[in-house]
Amino acid sequence: MIRFRTALTRGVVATAVAAATLTISPSGAQEPSAEEQLDDVRARSAEVELEIDVIAAEEAEIQAALAELQTNVAGQQVVVNAAEDALDVAEADVAASTAEIERLEAEIVELDASADQMVVDAFVDPPINHALDIFQAETLADATVKDAIVEIQADADADAIERLGEAQEQLEVEREEQEELAATAAEKKDEADAALADLEAGLAQQEAFATEVENRLNAKLAEAEALKASDAALSEQILEEQAALAAALEEATAQPATSESTITPAPGGLATVTCPTGGSITVAGSIAGNVQALLDASAADGIVMCGGGYRDPQEQIELRKQHCGTSYYAIYEMPSSQCNPPTARPGSSMHEQGLAIDFTCNGGGTVSYGSTCWNWLSDNAASYGLYNLPSESWHWSTNGN
Repeated sequence: MIRFRTALTRGVVATAVAAATLTISPSGAQEPSAEEQLDDVRARSAEVELEIDVIAAEEAEIQAALAELQTNVAGQQVVVNAAEDALDVAEADVAASTAEIERLEAEIVELDASADQMVVDAFVDPPINHALDIFQAETLADATVKDAIVEIQADADADAIERLGEAQEQLEVEREEQEELAATAAEKKDEADAALADLEAGLAQQEAFATEVENRLNAKLAEAEALKASDAALSEQILEEQAALAAALEEATAQPATSESTITPAPGGLATVTCPTGGSITVAGSIAGNVQALLDASAADGIVMCGGGYRDPQEQIELRKQHCGTSYYAIYEMPSSQCNPPTARPGSSMHEQGLAIDFTCNGGGTVSYGSTCWNWLSDNAASYGLYNLPSESWHWSTNGN
C-alpha cells in the first residue's frame, strides 16, 4: 500500500497543536484527550471555508488565511497518520491470523495422517491380539509388562485423536476470528482512504490559494517598482508589506530544511543479529528476534544468508545527491521515479527504520529470483513477518515496501 505522509515543519505541527488547544475548557476543566482532538479534526470539512478576495484583501487577512489553511493541512495529516497506523495494526493482525491458520492446517494434516495410520495398524494387527497375549504370558511379570504396553499405546492413540479434535476446533475459531479481523482491516482501509482524500483536498485548496497569493505578490511588487519615481515612500511601504506577506507564504508552504521531522526512529531501537557463517545485520529491535530465527532456520535447511539492514538517514541523503541532484528540491522533493536509479526520499526508506533487509545468498551477492535463497524466502519469510518488494528480489521488509 502506498503511504501519503507530507513532511511538516515543526512550526506547522506546533500550529496544529495550538489550534487543537483552542478548544480547552475554562480553568479547572480537563484538557481534551488526543483521541478527542483527532475526532474534532475528523469532524471538520476537508477544506477551510474562506471568503476572501486575494486581490483586494489586506495583508493581515491573507496571512491569517495562510495560517488557517496550513493548520487545516497539519490537522488532516495527523488524522491520516493515525488512520494509517491503525490500518497497519489491523493488517498485521490479519497476517498473524493467516499464519496461525496455516500452522493449524499443517498440524491437522499431520494428525490426520497419524489417525489414518492407526486405522491401518488396527486392521493389520487388531488390539484384541495384544489383549490375548497377556493371557499367554509365562509369568505374572510378563503379563504386567504386556498390559502396560497395550495401555500406553491406547493412551497414545487417544491423545492423538484428542489433539486432532482440538486442532480442528481451534482452526474453526481462528477462521471466524480472521473474518472479523479482515472486516476490521477493510473498515480501517476505508477510514484511511477517506482521511487521505480529505488531506489531498486540503492540500489542493492550500496550493490554489498560495498561487493566488503569489500572483498578488507579483502584481504588488511590480506596482511598487512603478511607484518608485512618483512616490518613493508608498513604494517602500508596499515593498515592506509584500516582504512580510512573502515570508508568511514561504512559512506556510515550505518543506523542512532537514529530514529530521520526516524520519521515524527504529521501533525498539537498534539491535544486531548474527549471520550463521559470520557477520551480522543491524535491524530494529522490534524485529530482531524474528530475523535471527529466520537466519537460523534457513541455515538449518542448508540456506546460508546474511545482508544489510538499517541505513543511517544521512546515507539516504547522500544517495539522493548522487542519483537525483544536489539542490534542495532534488534531495527532498523530487519524485523517486525521476532519479537515476530511482531512490527513495529521505525518511521514506524502510531501511532507515531498521525494518527492511537486503539479503545476500550463500556468501555471494544479493538474492536473485529463482535462486535457492529466493525460493526459501518465498516459502518461509512471511512466517517471520517479512515480505518482498516485488521489484527487488533481495529486499524484504515488514510491509513489503
